[in-house]
Amino acid sequence: MPVLVVDDSMTMCSVMKKILLSLDFDDVEGRQSAVDAIEELKRRDYGFVLCDVEMRPVGGAEFVRMMRRDKFLRHVPVILTTGNAALVTEMFNEGDPFLANGFILKPFTANELKAKLAEVLEAAYQKKELLPRNLARLNGFEGA
Repeated sequence: MPVLVVDDSMTMCSVMKKILLSLDFDDVEGRQSAVDAIEELKRRDYGFVLCDVEMRPVGGAEFVRMMRRDKFLRHVPVILTTGNAALVTEMFNEGDPFLANGFILKPFTANELKAKLAEVLEAAYQKKELLPRNLARLNGFEGA
């Protein structure tokens, strides 16, 4: 299953890609802007997106809104990341529609991301039979 990582920091993009590779995702692409990521998502099908919230000029929340407005991209699961927990609280307090499927605080470990992926992707696919094989392994559904 192809995975897209979006972060304006080349270093963080690389770190997140390495974590995903350690979880047996062997097809991981990275983009450093929301605009480039939208173009990539339109070019190729991805199983999910891992995206930073604090990017410039288009942030992660706006990136998710762009995806949700596109009939071909709105179904792709998105997990947002940030090192700023206060920002997430602020988004909720301001009533900002949180259209992402999940959220994980940086820095995160491979095990923390694995748990978040299992939770988010099982909910996104809704039926264990539809989980791609490597996602089924994440959640212990070997027979899926």
